[in-house]
Amino acid sequence: MRRGLYRIHGVGGLPDDVRIEDDGIETPVEESLYRSRGYQPAVEELLWKEDYDRVNARPRDGQTKALSDKFAREQAREEFCAGLRKS
Repeated sequence: MRRGLYRIHGVGGLPDDVRIEDDGIETPVEESLYRSRGYQPAVEELLWKEDYDRVNARPRDGQTKALSDKFAREQAREEFCAGLRKS
């Protein structure tokens, strides 16, 4: 089931995105598409990425490596996407 995780500020005049999770796979979706498809929770209830990362950065028992790996993958993905936007 697809559900919203957090919002991402648009860069350089681009619209804001919403990161959705679908059976363990995270995908960015334009905010207007998220709204039109009626995904839950409502956009207004989602945290911005910075706040989401702060709230979810506290590792629980045995999660330190998994969180570290996830953060590294997310950071690499964001750098890659930023490079594509500049092209």
